[in-house]
Amino acid sequence: MNLEVGLLDEDEDVFETALLAAVHAGPSGERSLLNALRSTRTEDRATGLVAALGEADGPDGVEALRAIVAQPVDPLELRTTAVVALTKRQGAAASDVLLGCLVDPDPSMPGYALMGLASVGDDRAWREVLEWLRSTLNDRQANHPHDFDDRTLVAQSDIVAAVSYLAQHAAESWDRQQPVVHLLRLRWDRLRGAEQRWLTVSWPACDPSQPQVFTELEPTWFADWISEPLFDALFREGGPEPEERPAGHPQLSEAP
Repeated sequence: MNLEVGLLDEDEDVFETALLAAVHAGPSGERSLLNALRSTRTEDRATGLVAALGEADGPDGVEALRAIVAQPVDPLELRTTAVVALTKRQGAAASDVLLGCLVDPDPSMPGYALMGLASVGDDRAWREVLEWLRSTLNDRQANHPHDFDDRTLVAQSDIVAAVSYLAQHAAESWDRQQPVVHLLRLRWDRLRGAEQRWLTVSWPACDPSQPQVFTELEPTWFADWISEPLFDALFREGGPEPEERPAGHPQLSEAP
């Protein structure tokens, strides 16, 4: 398939086939994705191209994704897709961008950033995420009458993403666990029922009805739980093996 032609074809099936082929074509496929992104005129097609860059290989995709995230005039769906793609592409090395998104003027961006940090982020955002959690809980209505659905909580609650990130980087330290536990116990009435139920099971010390003690937390459990399905592979699973992939290239989609 001629990728340059297929990625600009108006037929949706041809376009999707070209996306898959580009992801598996190595650096040449990444170049084709970037060229198509410069030429496409529709937001839907641009979003598909950006999503594919999250699983492509090559020298220029990361810089392009970072530029999209940093550009507030781009359509929201394109920027949030770029956050997910960059997280999949760079893993923990994307933490600086994700940290910056916590104060993005668009209110949807922090939620995606928190999920990225909780999935793969290093601990450089610890203080900022704790402050985000404190501010968000302080601003929330107490005893909210509407609950979240336990089955889709990961997609509904930015709070659980923030807590998942903080838990991972406090797993072995009471000095770090204590301020998170204290805050959640103090603001327990600001949490929805599903959030409370999740915390009671996942981090019992945060529940005011449970002892306020150090808890042995499993960081990988929180990371794996928050990663699905947002950071699942879209183009790699079930497709042909790529011809060549650089050694050590971070692939969030391959995490257990």
